[in-house]
Amino acid sequence: AAEWQARPLVSMTNRNWRVTAGEADFVLRAPGASSQRYLSRAQEFHNAAVAADLGISPPLIYADPKTGVTLQAFLADARALTAEDFARPEIARQIGAVLGRLHRSGKSFQGVMQAFPIIDTYIGLAADDRVRRLRERAEPIRIALEANPVALVPSHIDPNPANFLLRGDGTLLLIDWEYSAMCDPAWDLAAIEMGGRIDRAAFREGYGALPGESRLWLMRAALHLVAGSWTYAEIAGGNTAPGLDVMLERYLSDLERMLNHPALQRHLAVLG
Repeated sequence: AAEWQARPLVSMTNRNWRVTAGEADFVLRAPGASSQRYLSRAQEFHNAAVAADLGISPPLIYADPKTGVTLQAFLADARALTAEDFARPEIARQIGAVLGRLHRSGKSFQGVMQAFPIIDTYIGLAADDRVRRLRERAEPIRIALEANPVALVPSHIDPNPANFLLRGDGTLLLIDWEYSAMCDPAWDLAAIEMGGRIDRAAFREGYGALPGESRLWLMRAALHLVAGSWTYAEIAGGNTAPGLDVMLERYLSDLERMLNHPALQRHLAVLG
């Protein structure tokens, strides 16, 4: 034990360490208590193995579905993307290609993710009057999306910049599959376009054929409520990560702007 060194790594919901001894170099993850209320670790590990087989994720060396503890190699030549990277056309094109490869792989993930059922799950864990009012105002979006179902595809669900690793040889990988499931492909695409200053033209070129613009617009609005209700539930569940209160206000304020925007009725009509 004396040979091992452990250094904490930054994380929003879990506890991560880089652990080293001689040539051994790993990332050890212990899940945060708040996320254990609504995540299936067995589902996560199955889906992460599928993604690794596709070559878009580093494989897990060890994964305990009961505790959620994982171990995988630390990629010393890799770095997480930033919001600024999303604005670079060459990176945006790679991001689109990785998601396109996942969505069109024909593989099956365990679990199904839908925007409004998970919103209601988070609100059931914790919500205030503002969150509940926004959920009521967003009901027409739920009706429009669910009245026009699409084929579900394996999806990452949380493709924020920090979950992309760019390796020294230019390979782009996706990590952290804890929310992954079969889902409307518009979820990942809308999340990318709301999560960073993505170069849209390059991203869409890399991805290929996209869902309709109205579906993407409405999904972006729904995901602001997903993110806002999740953030509120995390804070109420004891997550003390810095910046959560700022994130909550940003998501809810952006959703209010979208619900007040004249484009909302136009996009609802397209799907209606």
